[in-house]
Amino acid sequence: RRGQARTVADLAAVGAAQALWYGETETPCVLAGHIASANGGAIESCMVDGDDVQVRARVATQVPFVRHVTAQARAGPRPCAATEAVQHAQATGHSACTGARPRPIRVMQPVF
Repeated sequence: RRGQARTVADLAAVGAAQALWYGETETPCVLAGHIASANGGAIESCMVDGDDVQVRARVATQVPFVRHVTAQARAGPRPCAATEAVQHAQATGHSACTGARPRPIRVMQPVF
C-alpha cells in the first residue's frame, strides 16, 4: 500500500500541476482529488504554492491498527537552466528551453 500511496500522490500532484500550468487555477486540487480517487486513494490536503502543487494522499489498508498510509508529493515547472540539454544548448549557442515540465518529489510517511 505504501507504493500505491506514493503513486497516487505523484499522479495527483503532476495532474494538478499540469492543470495549473495550463491556466486552470480554480480546478487543480479538484482534479487531484479525481485522480486520487480513480487510483484507489483520497486527498488529505492539496495546496497551490506559486507554480507548484503540494498534495498529501492516503490509501486505506486492511491491517489492524493501521487504517491507512499517506504519501506527499510536489509537482511544478522545472527550471530550464537545471537540465543538461539546456546547458549543452547554451554552450553551442542554441536555445533548448521550450517549456517547463512537472517534476514529482516524494516524501513517504505511514500514519498510525
